Amino acid sequence: MKLKKIAFAIIGIIFMLVILITINVQASNSLKAVMQSSKEELKKTEEVEITLKLDEYQDIKNGINAYKATLEYDETVFEQVREQDFVCKNNWEMLKYNKDTKEFIAIKKVGSKVPEDVASITLKVKEEVEPKVTEIKAKDIVTSDGKNDINIDETKVEIDIIKEQEEKPDIPEVPDKPEEPDVPQKPEKITSEKYKIEESYISRIAPKTTVASFKKNVTLENVTTSPQMVFTDANGNVLQENDLITTGTKLKVGKTLQFTLVVTGDINKTSEITIDDVAQMKLHLIGKELLEGIELKAADIDDDKEITINDLAQMKLVLINLLEIK
Repeated sequence: MKLKKIAFAIIGIIFMLVILITINVQASNSLKAVMQSSKEELKKTEEVEITLKLDEYQDIKNGINAYKATLEYDETVFEQVREQDFVCKNNWEMLKYNKDTKEFIAIKKVGSKVPEDVASITLKVKEEVEPKVTEIKAKDIVTSDGKNDINIDETKVEIDIIKEQEEKPDIPEVPDKPEEPDVPQKPEKITSEKYKIEESYISRIAPKTTVASFKKNVTLENVTTSPQMVFTDANGNVLQENDLITTGTKLKVGKTLQFTLVVTGDINKTSEITIDDVAQMKLHLIGKELLEGIELKAADIDDDKEITINDLAQMKLVLINLLEIK
């Protein structure tokens, strides 16, 4: 009799576990990921913007606070994706991307409760590529409502890589005219006593520098275009005189010169030094999340070409107003 009671108890427990598992599976299956592409056909060297969206929130009560996914694309077709190729949408932030594993992750302080775009990724077709149909996927997608991990089915888009058609333009007949001697064009040039200009970068820009302030501290030579300088943000938007320059801002000077701007200490590209920059510096110094590219350049506060504890100390002094970067 006692064994029967134990058996019934075990069966009851198993039954409850099955119900709980079923509920969790249903909850995990309600949320959906959708990928959308800005173009369906691409030629060599062209770019495409892929947008990742979360949809179907029927069973989401507390809001989604974080997500993680793996990007999959054909590396024989597209150039390697970098973290700066991602743009967060709708207040999703602090996106991190591992180019080796192709995993990316982001958070949202106020939980997402309605269908919305969470991020966009820009991919560029390589110079040498054969025509083909290729897929771009987001897989291994996991979100969280602050209590449970919610697994989502992968999503993908197809892109048709097409061969560029050779067009023979109509060449109008023009009357013969005397040949003019070639006059060598003087090279366009930008110099500054305040900023460091090397290769394709301009660094040592103080936090909260406006476009107008930047222009006052550079000198141009042989630049005849109008406007002489064009500043664009990560989304390709043209900056105006009172807009702030951030690490990653692009600058085109005249017809031939292009630079990426680096704001000292602005690792997270907000135009100022914040507690998030300090957190990223710490992770780099312990070898947990290494900085690279323009973020690494921005982290070199003392300009000694290496990242040390001194850079972290100076960053902290800026935060408590005991040091000003000029």
